[in-house]
Amino acid sequence: MVRRTKPKITGDDPKYSHTFERYRPVETDMPSDVKIPDKSAQAIEPSRQTQSPPTTPPVKKSKTPDTKPESRKATATPNKPKASKARSEPQAKTETAPRGGRQTTLDAAVRVDQGEAMKPLIKKGLEQRDIVMLAGRKATEQFVLSPTFIPKPEAHRLPMQDGYHTSKRLDGTILDAMREEHDPLRVRSDPAMVRGQFETLFWDKLDEVIEELSKKYL
Repeated sequence: MVRRTKPKITGDDPKYSHTFERYRPVETDMPSDVKIPDKSAQAIEPSRQTQSPPTTPPVKKSKTPDTKPESRKATATPNKPKASKARSEPQAKTETAPRGGRQTTLDAAVRVDQGEAMKPLIKKGLEQRDIVMLAGRKATEQFVLSPTFIPKPEAHRLPMQDGYHTSKRLDGTILDAMREEHDPLRVRSDPAMVRGQFETLFWDKLDEVIEELSKKYL
């Protein structure tokens, strides 16, 4: 078999020039018995293959109604009356609850003669403040507010820094009734309205404490 020699290209040959035209026939030196497939068919076939098939819109599935939320709501509704009932109970308690007392300051001064009576006890090592505190605690425990108003008594008192100060819950109804009768202009405080009652009781208890301690230490 005779080998064919490869043609040598030394310049521009119109046989090998091309312009990238899609359907231009190709000229070749191949024998006539070799068939070259038609490029036009090859060009058309890939274009058909690359074309995406027509897409059909997806069929929307109809959702069946879910009965679970209804069942949850049905189970949750019986609990609502309990919550409303629980809320109404505290309101009923607050409406029926009795009114409490009124926190009131109690003040009492020490008389000058009582201060003189405590000096011998102070010389024995007792503190005047402790003696006053003891008498004040006894007076506070026994003090009960009376509807009878007692004005502040006249006496020679030591400075209030040497006196007794505390607080106690008193009946607000009695305080308002006393003020209605004895303080129509509403210029006195609650401590001022009860000072006459508490201070006289405190003086009695302080005299008792001084007498008891004098018997014990003098």
